[in-house]
Amino acid sequence: MSDSPAPISVYNTLTRSIGPLVTRVPGEVGVYVCGMTVYDYCHIGHARAMLAFDVIVRHLRHRGYKVRFVRNHTDVDDKIIVRAREQGVLPLDLSARFIAALDEDLLGVGVRPPDIAPKVSDHIGDIVALIGEIVAKGHGYQAENRDVYFAVLTDPEYGKLSGKRLDDLRAGERVAVESTKRHPGDFALWKAWTGDESEPHWPSPWGEGRPGWHIECSAMARHYLGDSFDVHGGGIDLVFPHHENEIAQSECGTGHAYATVWMHNGHLTLDNEKMSKSLGNIRRIRDILAEVPGEALRLMFLETHYRSPLPYSTDRLTSALVALDRLYCAKEVAFGATGEAEPKAMGEPGLDAFDIGRAFSERFYGAMDNDFNTAEAMGQVFDLVRAVNRLGNDRGTRSKGGRILAPARAAFAIIADVLGVGAMEPQAFFDEMKVKRLAAMGRSVEEVEARIAARAAARLAKDWAEADRLRVELDADNIVVMDSPTGSTWRMRVGE
Repeated sequence: MSDSPAPISVYNTLTRSIGPLVTRVPGEVGVYVCGMTVYDYCHIGHARAMLAFDVIVRHLRHRGYKVRFVRNHTDVDDKIIVRAREQGVLPLDLSARFIAALDEDLLGVGVRPPDIAPKVSDHIGDIVALIGEIVAKGHGYQAENRDVYFAVLTDPEYGKLSGKRLDDLRAGERVAVESTKRHPGDFALWKAWTGDESEPHWPSPWGEGRPGWHIECSAMARHYLGDSFDVHGGGIDLVFPHHENEIAQSECGTGHAYATVWMHNGHLTLDNEKMSKSLGNIRRIRDILAEVPGEALRLMFLETHYRSPLPYSTDRLTSALVALDRLYCAKEVAFGATGEAEPKAMGEPGLDAFDIGRAFSERFYGAMDNDFNTAEAMGQVFDLVRAVNRLGNDRGTRSKGGRILAPARAAFAIIADVLGVGAMEPQAFFDEMKVKRLAAMGRSVEEVEARIAARAAARLAKDWAEADRLRVELDADNIVVMDSPTGSTWRMRVGE
């Protein structure tokens, strides 16, 4: 880690430009990211958003910044209420179950927990207080239907994030437009309770009810980061209406500027469509984790800049898995080598591996410090991987290449800390590959081990025909057998 924070440039949706990250307190960054509305298992489109900001926070910390990272759970929402009714459970019980499932899924793809993970239901007091300030300052009103709305016409800067004009706006809410609104763009701050006991509801100066969708993030960000803070993030689909409304209600309510920098990740798409539950085209995080190690999904995401759209396909995931396998092969070479040979003693491969390893951190940081450009950074990673694996083809590398590969070992530590790939011990990765790839084929590790043992027995009995037959059979199942004087080991082959 750097001794002091490094200069980092970021793209700001608010200014539509890239520039230096300047924080309110030098060396410290307050980050708020909109989390999930938890009414079902989350899909890999959600994983992309969570992983993008996981890497951003990882890199900020790696470069010396002190980060306070807040990512909320929306556990009070119309969608949650509807799903809970369908399942005959209480809404807060439903959301608690899916929060636990989300945490498990994100852990599976290496997303580190935020410093603070607030829930809407725990911050009703903060929400009611902020709504009170908005109403008191003339920016909110209670309509005939008893809902409390934000009056968009009272904010002359409304639309500054999205670039939309009031004349072009619609309500942008998750429910139908109410005729009692003063303007179609007015949005709910507080929703009156209908009297249905299945709906969560709390007391307020405007009667029993629950928060609107947008006000929750304003209140929770304020509670943990203050009226003004450094970075607000989320998916590109949240620019309007969610983030536009957050800015309006926060700045009109508190009288202070809200977030300085707004960062948004691009969509994950499937067949040129946004992946979403409503379109019925989702792949759940846990379904992917049953098939491949979580780092394969991470690597697939990292090959594209966080702001760019990312098409998902099975072929793309398989390619990422192949690349991850190569990375772990290189890590195994780097950490398995001993000896003090000079780079030139191992010819051009030795010189390349040493030089690329030494130059890695400067090139890697150059990419990541420029708006967290993981696509460019991954290019540096695989330049290193190729050089190390090339050197690994020399049988003398294990006994002679320790000094040559010292810079590569340092580089792998940076890669794991910032990108979250290559973080496992190589053997642990290869073992996980065995279990998951075989399960996808309807096979088990025990079955393969039995066939390996049968082949070893055939070799011992000098039944070469049977040994060869078993090897061909294993190879057809993408199982690579590696013979040595001490016995046979095996791995799963990915790709061609």
